[in-house]
Amino acid sequence: MIKLLSRLPVIATLVTFIAVVIMFALGMWQLQRAEEKSLRLLSIQKASYTEQINLQQALVDINNMLDMPISFNAKADVNRIFMLDNKIHNGRVGYQVLLPLKTSSGLLLANLGWLPGTMSRDVLPSVTLDDKKMTYSGIVNFPSDNAMVTETAVLDDNWPKVVQQIDFEVIEAMYEAPFLPFVVQLNEDPDSSFVRNWKPVVMAPEKHIAYGVQWFLLAFAAIVVFVIAQRKKFLRNDSDQH
Repeated sequence: MIKLLSRLPVIATLVTFIAVVIMFALGMWQLQRAEEKSLRLLSIQKASYTEQINLQQALVDINNMLDMPISFNAKADVNRIFMLDNKIHNGRVGYQVLLPLKTSSGLLLANLGWLPGTMSRDVLPSVTLDDKKMTYSGIVNFPSDNAMVTETAVLDDNWPKVVQQIDFEVIEAMYEAPFLPFVVQLNEDPDSSFVRNWKPVVMAPEKHIAYGVQWFLLAFAAIVVFVIAQRKKFLRNDSDQH
C-alpha cells in the first residue's frame, strides 16, 4: 500500500484531494441549507395557523421575523408613494407599489404588490389607494441591497417616486423621515388590483438537496477519473519496464 501511494504523482493527487474535499463540503452545506429551509417553512406554516404577530412583538425579535405573518394598525400616506421599477409578472414589465404607513412604532413601508406598466416609460400607471384603511396584515421581508443597481430617483417634490431598489437610506432621504428596517408584503386580497404572489423561500429545500447530490456525484466522478488515469499510467509504466 505504501509502495502504491509512493508512485502517485504528488501534484495531481493533491489537486484531486482538495477538489474532492471542497465538493464534498459544498454537498454537505447544501444538505444543511435544505434542512434550514425545511425548518423555516415549518415555522412559517405553524405561525400562519396561530394568531398573527403584532408590530410590537415583531420589533422585539426582529432578527427572527423574516417571512413571518404580522398584523398591525396604521395610517397610510397615499400622497407620497414609491414605485419599485422593472418588476416582471407573466413576462410583462411593471412596478411594485410601496406605501408609507404611519404606525404607533414608527414609519413602515408596505409593498402593495405588482401593477403593469403603461405603454410609455414616461407615464406611470394610475394608482388608487384607500386612505381610510386602518388594519394591515402581511409577511415581513428584509430587502437586499444590490450594489450593482444604480438609483435614478432624484430629491424633489414630485410624487410618486420611481426607485430601482428598496434602499432605506435613499427612501428616508426622499421622505425626510426614518423607516422601520423591514418591509411588509401585504396579504393577497381578491378585491385588490395588485398582484401579490410572494414566495417566502427563494429556493425550495428540494433544490438544495438536488444541488447537494450533484456536488457528491462530482466528487465521486473526480475520484473515478483520478483512479482510472493513474491505473492506466501504472499499467503503461509496468509494460515499459518489461
